[in-house]
Amino acid sequence: MADPAAPDPAATDPAAGPSDAPPDADGLGYAAAVAELEQILDRLDDEALDVDVLAQEVRRAAELIRTCRRRIDAARVEVEEVVAELGALTPGADPGTPADTLADGASDDL
Repeated sequence: MADPAAPDPAATDPAAGPSDAPPDADGLGYAAAVAELEQILDRLDDEALDVDVLAQEVRRAAELIRTCRRRIDAARVEVEEVVAELGALTPGADPGTPADTLADGASDDL
């Protein structure tokens, strides 16, 4: 049983309890990550920004940028797969037709 006289670990150790830390960037959607990046940019424009906070903000921005890049890459792959699948379903289409060729007009007859 915990000693009632002992200090609350959450009160002395920020890692032990709830904190004001931002959510994990990987758990954010693209729009939320971009919105947070815009907020960070607004704060970075403030000339009175503390140097310690500056480092934290830049670190968070880098994390958000990596998340956005991963989301964009995943969406690109998914779109390419769908376009390739549509090309395979189109009568007379070469199943090996690259997705970029279909996007450039080969699918105008759809």
